[in-house]
Amino acid sequence: MACDRFRSFSSLRSMVPPLLAMAFSLMSAAQPVAQEEPLPGLPAVLGELRKGGLVIYFRHGLTEQSGSTDEAADLARCETQRQLSAEGREQSRRTGQAFRTLRIPVGSVVSSPFCRCKDTAQLAFGHHTVDKDLHFAINADATETRRLALALRLLLSTPPKAATNSVIVAHTANLREAAGIWPKPEGVAYVFRPLPGGRFEALAKVLPEDWAKAAEAKR
Repeated sequence: MACDRFRSFSSLRSMVPPLLAMAFSLMSAAQPVAQEEPLPGLPAVLGELRKGGLVIYFRHGLTEQSGSTDEAADLARCETQRQLSAEGREQSRRTGQAFRTLRIPVGSVVSSPFCRCKDTAQLAFGHHTVDKDLHFAINADATETRRLALALRLLLSTPPKAATNSVIVAHTANLREAAGIWPKPEGVAYVFRPLPGGRFEALAKVLPEDWAKAAEAKR
């Protein structure tokens, strides 16, 4: 009997590696795939942006790197949060001016409830609405992280109103969880095309200074 128990234990132990491999495989399949190939820049999508139909995801502009932390943030009080720096505020204004110079039509502008995102959206585009589902995902538990990722995937796959582009202003972790892309540096934008069936594709990465450069080249 002892031999039988030993053989049963050995048999179960031999099954552990394949089971673990299967579990890791399923977990990997559930995660968004990281963007491995470099994306083209603004010139590759400028024509499409002028026609509308795309979704632009901005990471908020440059921030002060000292002072309040997100863990202590009170969303109703900007002074408890990391905020845009003076350079970040000017960066956002320049981006908005470049959009107008380049004749890129903007429809809806939705922002994370954090002040640095709301300020980026307002300074650049003059209007925004807050979407609580764009709350910074980096400190969320696993269930909330999945929920926030699904909410962002819905925004990225929703076509804008005719002849406009939609703008989203949020954070790093949210885009990583939804699209497998970690947006760097602050102020960077990624351009997406909504696709049928709740899908989307990344078309371009636009660095913060690229908008103004393109606008200057147009003059």
